[in-house]
Amino acid sequence: MIKTDKLKAFRQAAYQHLTRAKDATFELTDAILLTRHAYCLADLSLSPVFRRNWSSIYEALQDCRPQRNKLMQLYIQQIPTDIRPILAGDHTSWSRPEAKTLQERTIEHQANNVYGNRPITIGQGYSTIAWIPESKGSWALPLRHERITSWESPIDKAVWQLKQVCKYLPQRPISLWDSEYGCAPFILKSANIPADKLIRLRSNLCLWTAPPAYSGKGRPNTARLSKFDFVGAKHSDIKSRVLSHKLSPECFAPTLNRAVLRVVLAYMEANLN
Repeated sequence: MIKTDKLKAFRQAAYQHLTRAKDATFELTDAILLTRHAYCLADLSLSPVFRRNWSSIYEALQDCRPQRNKLMQLYIQQIPTDIRPILAGDHTSWSRPEAKTLQERTIEHQANNVYGNRPITIGQGYSTIAWIPESKGSWALPLRHERITSWESPIDKAVWQLKQVCKYLPQRPISLWDSEYGCAPFILKSANIPADKLIRLRSNLCLWTAPPAYSGKGRPNTARLSKFDFVGAKHSDIKSRVLSHKLSPECFAPTLNRAVLRVVLAYMEANLN
């Protein structure tokens, strides 16, 4: 009964944050959750929980103005306060090559199996940051899900979303990011956000350290970290190897290297302790 009362209170609070056209929007949300396959918006009007005509779906989408920040705070209240939250951020594309009248279409990345074709499409991009409640399974609670406009970049949008979420989290989170975010702009722009970042790096990404002392002859040498220094090694071994490299901030690549390794060290410290 306690869980039922908590669910009712959550639904009532979410209903109040929808502002205009809240009745139709709330029933549309229930229809989306309960409909396994919907080939168009009109299919959702056939759901038994949607008690209005099919035209109300379009009116709800046009008139509703949800309060995003208040909804985000409501979602964050559902996160347990006794553990560090795990967040995941990603950029997904919605391909709309035939919708020529759709505004704000941009060039988006999309995997292509046809040899010789570029992995791009025309459509709209969306940035999502979600809370991962369990170590197994596919359940996630999206905290922010917003379209990336033509004057924004996925990096800037992700940094802004992470900053907004971390304002209301009770503990410092661990955020997980794909290789798209394993770059210097994302690391530097999110450096002051109170969150640890675990990022997957590209397999062909080079991480450079400070070069050795110049011998006085020939071209100066460069020092590069090998990926084999980290594959299959224990956390303590990785930590000692990372700390043994004196990283220099004097050029672009070492700045990325030092920032990324600082994130890895922070994550290892949290797990080793």
